[in-house]
Amino acid sequence: MFTFALPWILALWPLPFIVRKLLPRSPQAALWLPQQDYLVPTASSGQKRRWSWLLPILIWSLLISAAAQPRWLDEPIPLNPEAREIMIALDLSGSMEMDDMTLNGRRATRLEAAHKILADFIRRRSGDRIGLIVYADDAYVYVPITSDLNTVATLAEEASIGLAGQRTALGDAIGLAIKYFEDRPSDNKVVLMLTDGMINAGVIDANAAIHLAANHDVKIHTIGIGSDEMVVQGLFGERRINPSTDLDEQFLTTIAQVSGGRYFRGRSTEEMEEIYQIIDEIEPIAAAEQYFRPFQSLAAFPLAAALFFAFLQLLLGLRLGSLRTVRRPYD
Repeated sequence: MFTFALPWILALWPLPFIVRKLLPRSPQAALWLPQQDYLVPTASSGQKRRWSWLLPILIWSLLISAAAQPRWLDEPIPLNPEAREIMIALDLSGSMEMDDMTLNGRRATRLEAAHKILADFIRRRSGDRIGLIVYADDAYVYVPITSDLNTVATLAEEASIGLAGQRTALGDAIGLAIKYFEDRPSDNKVVLMLTDGMINAGVIDANAAIHLAANHDVKIHTIGIGSDEMVVQGLFGERRINPSTDLDEQFLTTIAQVSGGRYFRGRSTEEMEEIYQIIDEIEPIAAAEQYFRPFQSLAAFPLAAALFFAFLQLLLGLRLGSLRTVRRPYD
């Protein structure tokens, strides 16, 4: 798209005419007219006067155009240098099939609840870049960090039990998230760690995971998911149990504290939604998306044309001066 960077400068175009109109006219000196024999047939004096203004007006117009900085704008490119990079680590161990949560008025598994609420959280983080790690027996980068939030949310909803095993390599997931951030240039590195258990698989134990979290510039928010109470049917009738006995809250709290994050406890879908709202507050969504619009300056073209016509005006002035000298009669 063609535009001017300083369009207000174009308003200066009539300035020479205004100045000429306001300045007092100097008394005209008597003119010497050559004899008819020395005249070359030319246009009338009025026509000559009009033509004499043509080049100066053209030169002035080109100079004004160049000063207004004409440019060609390319398509805008999204740019948000302050956007956060968030890596979400989702537990896909077998215990996430426990149906101790409710979703839309019905019983749901922990993973189903995590799917819905996590996807909503991802989609509203406009301006951030988000990735997804899934872990069970091992930890994998399921979706590299990207600004395509709809794709991340969709894949988070589709992640299923058994994709990475049955146990909980929580320490490996922490180590993988930190390692992924090592070569990232962002200053806002955040990990959301969702789990319902404890470390019972992988090569990184609790102490090593805490050491990694404390010595790297990555903020880790941990979320323990699972109800504290659940009614089950037994041989002797209904009984209440705690389905979250395997949740290592002390470890999750320590990981969050040493990395500068917070630990949250999600016992229901309502609490899970509140947790993500709190995370939105402590990790504010980036301001309105910024854009960089590449442009190509075109000022050189009218400036070059102005110089060309100014040189042409100079040549014409010299030629007319020499003609007058030749045509003047000798004394």
